[in-house]
Amino acid sequence: MISIGNDIVENDRIRALLAKHGDRFLKRIFTEEEIRYCHKHKDPVPYLAGRFACKEAVIKAMSLGPGEVLDMREIELAGTDFGKKTLVIHGKTEKFFQSKGFTASSVSISHADHYSTAVVVLYKEKV
Repeated sequence: MISIGNDIVENDRIRALLAKHGDRFLKRIFTEEEIRYCHKHKDPVPYLAGRFACKEAVIKAMSLGPGEVLDMREIELAGTDFGKKTLVIHGKTEKFFQSKGFTASSVSISHADHYSTAVVVLYKEKV
């Protein structure tokens, strides 16, 4: 069984949040490694927006119930500079992931000048 989530983000929305809230915004949403990775690029905004979209897509795929909230910092997109990315889930979010019966995930992100998007597939594989 699978669960799918997707999200699209306007890069300018992330640019505005970054301009208004700076490090406070970054530290509330992203892991230190994600921040470091994104800031290695000339314009970090599309990379931040892609990761933001990924986190939102994970939350959608998890099918949260009323009152259930996840910490976005516990949802991390990891991987090499270019190529396949891996979803890494930490802390309480990892426990929630497991309690829902999920055992694996796939993720795809894309970003362009104005938009970034992500699709996440969560799997409930039989062991």
